[in-house]
Amino acid sequence: MAEVLATMLAGAMPTMLSPQSGSKNHFAAYSIEAFTDVDQFKDSMDAMLETLRTATPAPGQERVLYPGLSEHEEMEERRANGIPLHKEVIQWFAGATAEMGLAPLATL
Repeated sequence: MAEVLATMLAGAMPTMLSPQSGSKNHFAAYSIEAFTDVDQFKDSMDAMLETLRTATPAPGQERVLYPGLSEHEEMEERRANGIPLHKEVIQWFAGATAEMGLAPLATL
């Protein structure tokens, strides 16, 4: 469905028919209240995602993932523990702050 919305609806060729056509995107925004009660939608969505999180994963897999789950977990991890920076970035900040006479970047 994403391929149809991001390609043919826009007049482009889908990747399966034209591999060199590159990547496409489709963005949509919906007013949930135009379709159903917002609180009921949220409750149903929470129940569905909980069912996915607790489902038995496929053989050889650790767990069932759904779009946005790993990104959400990474965001929570970074909020709690900070954003990891490469050594080169930390060195660049050290040079830049020293050059400007600022206190060095606090690191863990």
